[in-house]
Amino acid sequence: IIIGIIAKPELPELLRWSFFYLFLFSIGYSVGPQFFGSLKKQALPQIVVSVVLAVTGLVTVIVLSVLFNFDEGIAVGLLSGGMTQSAALGTGLNAIAELPIPDDVKAKISAHAPLADAITYGFGDLGLILFLTWLGPLIMRADLRRAAKELESELGGSTAGQTLGGTHFAFRVHRIKNAANAGATVAEFETRYAEGRLSVQRVKRADDVLEPRPGLELRQGDLVVIGAWVALLSRVEREIGPEENHPDLLAIPLKTVSVVVTSKEVHGRTIAELGKRDIARGVYLESLQRGEELMPHEPWTVIERGDVLRLVGAPKDVDRAAAAAGFVERDLARTDLGFLAAGICVGIAFGMFKVMVGDVAFGLGTSGSILVVGLVAGWARSRYPVFGAIPVAAQRLLMDIGLIVFIAVIGLHAGPHAVEAYHQSGGAFFGRILVAGMVVTLVPLAAGLIVARYVFGMNPMMVVGSIAGAQTCTPGLNALREASGSNIGALAYTVPYALNNILLTIWGPVVVGILYAIRN
Repeated sequence: IIIGIIAKPELPELLRWSFFYLFLFSIGYSVGPQFFGSLKKQALPQIVVSVVLAVTGLVTVIVLSVLFNFDEGIAVGLLSGGMTQSAALGTGLNAIAELPIPDDVKAKISAHAPLADAITYGFGDLGLILFLTWLGPLIMRADLRRAAKELESELGGSTAGQTLGGTHFAFRVHRIKNAANAGATVAEFETRYAEGRLSVQRVKRADDVLEPRPGLELRQGDLVVIGAWVALLSRVEREIGPEENHPDLLAIPLKTVSVVVTSKEVHGRTIAELGKRDIARGVYLESLQRGEELMPHEPWTVIERGDVLRLVGAPKDVDRAAAAAGFVERDLARTDLGFLAAGICVGIAFGMFKVMVGDVAFGLGTSGSILVVGLVAGWARSRYPVFGAIPVAAQRLLMDIGLIVFIAVIGLHAGPHAVEAYHQSGGAFFGRILVAGMVVTLVPLAAGLIVARYVFGMNPMMVVGSIAGAQTCTPGLNALREASGSNIGALAYTVPYALNNILLTIWGPVVVGILYAIRN
């Protein structure tokens, strides 16, 4: 805005919309699997909280716009800034461009939107963080660190330790000295130490290296190469026999792969359940990613379709587990640009369909259609991951660059209008927008907290995690991690994040349509 006031540049309209379409498709693609995956009975409380927060935000924007006599542009800026959803700014501007009003009025209203967004976005972010880490817990009389530990204990149930996750594993060679282990089969031996993810990789008897089949009987004096968590290895040495140094036996290659979950047998299962299956033998879970967020890989974490599992272990074990879980990403750096371009083109085509109600045209519009196509594309990729690859890093790059260029261009255009608005209305005008933005930020948060805590009785960590997701604010989730000392809030974050990325984006044209109807 400041540079626009000084330079008053002339930039083509196509520039901002091209980058905005890249942003929209990418955000739809990234949340697609979670959006469709969230439509299930178990996620009903989080869905309701998301809808309540979104609808409360919409109503608050409309009411304040009528009370303060704000035009459609300011209302769109209140929505996008107060609820930290910049995509709503783009869809709202798109809707303003379709209004049957003179071009000079349209230009003035359009310039008000980024101005209001800039005034309110700062408190939108800061206010949310303060609400999540201070005001919300104060209202609930909750300590986030204690709530996180209680939730982890509740979800963990009777499971002792992790059963699949954890990267602190190692390979060791031990000679069987304890007679209690002599005569046990490989399968029995592994079952005895299953809590430490122990697997027998090699068995050397005299000069022969034997294949560690499940039915192979171990004998006293055998050398066994085991893989297990480091925490288990000291116990193994006491109960099995001394560790020995045999570099030739320890020369076991390790393999790391990223697997997109598509299997019905894996979807909906906890890590604890999967860790007890034969397919997980000798495999360790390095990380679990859902969309853009790293999820806790604890025993109680539920794996969902579209999750990306990073597995590590001996090649044959990893290949077996990967084949059972889903699709292995062979080239993690490859982006299917043809798929990206085709998706945006299809969205533009669908955006041409409109229904006239009086003088107002209703429809998804170009922005809404591209977002929906991105959603479907991301969902399709999670179910049939043989086409349309856009790595998470590429998604983030497209979203960041697309949004930054779009916001920069509309800011440059809004600069001269900001000066004009100040001369016409004075500082009180900007003050009213700031106060209205604060209300738009806080009222939906309070409504979401009341429903989550006092209607559904959620754990305080699930409450604030759901609110952070419903407000689509990643900085809020990061602040929540620091305040609670736990990543468990991410479990409640993903479903509301996916839903309200769509709802709040759609609210842009809805706000414009409602206010235009009220004034006419």
